Amino acid sequence: MKQSGAPLKDNEKLMIINLYNYFLGDNSRKEDHQKLTLRKRVAEVLGVAERTVASVVSDWNKRGDDTFTSHKTLGRPKSKPDENISELLRTKILDANKKAEQLSTPILQQFLSEHGYELSKWKLLRVLHYLGYYFGQGERRNILHESPNNIAFHCHYLRFRFANLEGVVLAPGHGPLVVIFGAIIVFRNGSSNKLHGELVPNSVHIWDPTIKPPGNRGRKRNNAEEWNDVPNIVKDSNIVPNQVDYHGNFNAEIFEDLFSTLCQTLHEKYGPVNIHMDGASYHKRRVETIPSSSSKKQELIEWLNAHDIPFSSNLKRPELLELVRINKEKVPFACVKIAEQYEHELSFTPPYHCELQPIEGVWAVVKGEVARSSPHPNLLSVRNTLLEAFKRKITSQVILGLWRRALKNAKEYFKSDEDVQLIDDEFNDDSDYDEDHVI
Repeated sequence: MKQSGAPLKDNEKLMIINLYNYFLGDNSRKEDHQKLTLRKRVAEVLGVAERTVASVVSDWNKRGDDTFTSHKTLGRPKSKPDENISELLRTKILDANKKAEQLSTPILQQFLSEHGYELSKWKLLRVLHYLGYYFGQGERRNILHESPNNIAFHCHYLRFRFANLEGVVLAPGHGPLVVIFGAIIVFRNGSSNKLHGELVPNSVHIWDPTIKPPGNRGRKRNNAEEWNDVPNIVKDSNIVPNQVDYHGNFNAEIFEDLFSTLCQTLHEKYGPVNIHMDGASYHKRRVETIPSSSSKKQELIEWLNAHDIPFSSNLKRPELLELVRINKEKVPFACVKIAEQYEHELSFTPPYHCELQPIEGVWAVVKGEVARSSPHPNLLSVRNTLLEAFKRKITSQVILGLWRRALKNAKEYFKSDEDVQLIDDEFNDDSDYDEDHVI
């Protein structure tokens, strides 16, 4: 017998009784068995709990009719829903799916109420579960997915798609990658006072993270031409190429070196400007290490004292850690200090707000040119296509259009912020929209 936790059947209970009676009449027990109770001997032989043996024997003796008490079914008894309710629900759900109308529990409750059936939310959910319905989420298909019109469009699209996929097709995000660094600027032309947009001179860098440096034995590598165009800081970074997540091919050291050169170029050509960028982790390295949850209590105390932050000596480690978290903003980001050296002002857009970044539109334009062009034999061809797209496609008109769209989105956010439903999270609230911007 297995200790599965399931109720014992009558034949299993009868086995316990028979063995119990056998041991009860057995007078030839060995010395080691003399120490065991009768119930424990039965439990060990059959592999059940001693309390189970006691319960079965007690029930058998109590009834006295060679039968056992039937097992009670636990939980809510299963019941078949009313046929009229089932038919109403099936009709309503089928019609709503065909018309692509929204359905919810309150809507179905109201529908049944209009037909004289009052069901609670939980009873309605049980009925829907019994009928095999569910509220689709994630990758579950809409009922209109295979409608005739959609299938026709589906076929038309795939013909076009496959015609443009000659050569090797790589899964998105899992093939060879290139890293792109660049900046655009919007400013007023001094002579005409008109808005003008352009790529910041010498700001665009594109490289293959898998490129190896030239050999030290005097022999040139096959990719020597590509490697010579890569910034020196990238050559010396020793980053292990990551072809799944492009963020793994970039770090704060590389960014800050390129950003320092960019800030110098901006200062020399345009003067002080307002710089806007997102809050990627390599953008926001602080000038000193902030204690974390793995830091010791003494390290937390030393950090708080170094920054002249008052605290009680009675505080526990979690309280000190919370105090560090509250005051960590006193430690600036390295890129902010770099920008200040060249009299620039740096702002970070809020997380998950790429629509406030005109540069995202620039990436879309140049990458679209790669997708529309012929199949590329290698990443050098991809890089050359990107560089050509930057030169031909990223015009002043395009940049101004992307900048105005981002500015419009920012103004709409600003108007609707008063009534927005807030959630508990931490965001960087920086919004400065003057006329000179670099993104």
